[in-house]
Amino acid sequence: MAKILIIDDDETIHLICRAYLTKSGHIIEEAYDGPEGLVKAEAFQPDLLLLDINMPRMSGFDVAKKLKENPATKNIPIFMMTSLKQEANIQRGYGLGIEEYITKPANVEHLKLRIEKFLQSRK
Repeated sequence: MAKILIIDDDETIHLICRAYLTKSGHIIEEAYDGPEGLVKAEAFQPDLLLLDINMPRMSGFDVAKKLKENPATKNIPIFMMTSLKQEANIQRGYGLGIEEYITKPANVEHLKLRIEKFLQSRK
């Protein structure tokens, strides 16, 4: 069982991820934009963060940068989930220190397997 924070402005993504991940026994916290996500990341201290790029108020790239700069959140692993498939965006994400870059629409079973495999590797 892991604590997972979802930061995405799309309610459908929240519904799908919440359903699959809680079914697997994970504890889920949610935020709908970058500033809210930063606050929740520091308070919740998740084992994994699922982060969208295109959001109101602050991009996922900016969120990832701020998380990695903050001593309280710099070690939280990040999976970026986005519809942006350009190589420059992928490289930018990895350059910020993310663990995975997943393009939407993501196969939910595949996403769940990637999350489980990642969490197992951290034990």
